[in-house]
Amino acid sequence: MRYSASLGRRLLSILTAAMLVALVVTVSSLLGYVDKEAEEVLDARLVLTAENLLRQSRRHVREGNLNEAWLALETVRGLENAWLGKFTDAEKIVFGDDDRKPEADDVRSYIWLTSDDGEVVVGEVLPGYDPNHPKEQGLRTIRHGGAEWRVAEVHKEGLHLHVAQRDDLRAYLVREIGWKLMEKQLIAIPAIVFVLWLGIRRGLRPLSRLSEQVASRKPDNLQPVQLEQVPSEIIPLVRSINELLERLRITLESERNFTADAAHELRSPLAVVRNVARIMARSGNLAEVHQASELLDQSAVRMADLLSQLLHLSRLDSLVQADPSGRVSLRELIRDVVGELLPLASEKGVHVAYLADEDVFISGEGELLRLMFRNLIGNGVKYGQQDVGIHTRIDEGSLLIDIVDDGPGVDVNELPHLFERFYRNQLAKQRVEGSGLGLSIVRRVAELHGFDVSAANRMEAGLVVTVRVPPGAWWQVPDER
Repeated sequence: MRYSASLGRRLLSILTAAMLVALVVTVSSLLGYVDKEAEEVLDARLVLTAENLLRQSRRHVREGNLNEAWLALETVRGLENAWLGKFTDAEKIVFGDDDRKPEADDVRSYIWLTSDDGEVVVGEVLPGYDPNHPKEQGLRTIRHGGAEWRVAEVHKEGLHLHVAQRDDLRAYLVREIGWKLMEKQLIAIPAIVFVLWLGIRRGLRPLSRLSEQVASRKPDNLQPVQLEQVPSEIIPLVRSINELLERLRITLESERNFTADAAHELRSPLAVVRNVARIMARSGNLAEVHQASELLDQSAVRMADLLSQLLHLSRLDSLVQADPSGRVSLRELIRDVVGELLPLASEKGVHVAYLADEDVFISGEGELLRLMFRNLIGNGVKYGQQDVGIHTRIDEGSLLIDIVDDGPGVDVNELPHLFERFYRNQLAKQRVEGSGLGLSIVRRVAELHGFDVSAANRMEAGLVVTVRVPPGAWWQVPDER
């Protein structure tokens, strides 16, 4: 048998995966923000460096001291190269392409001073820089040597100072920050997962106690599971289990009663069969043997009828709901049932009539509906004196089917028990052979179809049993004329 994964492991896996996704999303969004901020800060620093150098260089140029100007520019350039060189030594670059990482001896910055006509006054010009480029103060990006360079230009009094810096080296700063963030998070995740594991294990402990409570029960203990100390999330599950246990208890109790009643009902005909068999074995009188054989045949018929009813009930009890897709004509159904019962009605001199102006269709299983009406009309024929009528009427959208007989009726105190299994009123026990299962079969078929069935005494004489078919379960046959 294949079982699903542990609930605790599943929760832990989902939470861990969620944390990893959140980590990646957080670091990615944070890197984007840091990259933007770093770009702005480094651009501002680049412009500020250019402005300071231009201020110093102007004084040296006015004094005619170009060596001092060159020394100032090269000093700053050396510091810039040393500062940017730190990123070439980084080992943990996991957010970029390491193949583009500059070598340790690569030039990383250029600083030069030009005049209005584009002539270089002092400093080293970035290779590939166009000296005829319009003199515009600000920032621009150019490509050289397979890399992008960020160039800041400031000018005043005919002098233009340029500071160029490798732009891709800035990305290493952002990536190093991202790696540090990731490193801290990766260290914290195992601790968080351990805490989650402890919390989930403690949270699922009530399920373990519930499992132990159910597993320790004896097979005959169908009492409801206690709801004390049960988490609110699984209370619906426990209630469903209790409802199942209650249905099982009712079913087992019904089966025990059914078995006891069936054994009791079969005891009488079996006793008759046994006694008749003894009489037939001892008697030498042909007339007595003939009489005994008739009694034996009656007992066999009674047992066959009882067994048939028991088989019907057993099949009905195994069903949950009747198939509602069937379409049964009530007129044809009553006609077939009356045809089956015609020999019994003729023998008793009972007239059976179906009184309805129009035919209707009923949704359900034809075989089960035929069984229900055979028992209803059959009871009317057994207990009726002269007439049995089947009438239809409509009440608040429901179809009502009345089976009316002119028999002795039922005592008012016995009406509530009429549809119980093996129940037979005193008059039925005295006058009519039967098993007491017919109306219980009727009630069960009605339940499977969602119908209601009830019985009441008539004012004049007899009994009326009414089957109520709810709206939506019946419809009128369209007029084809």
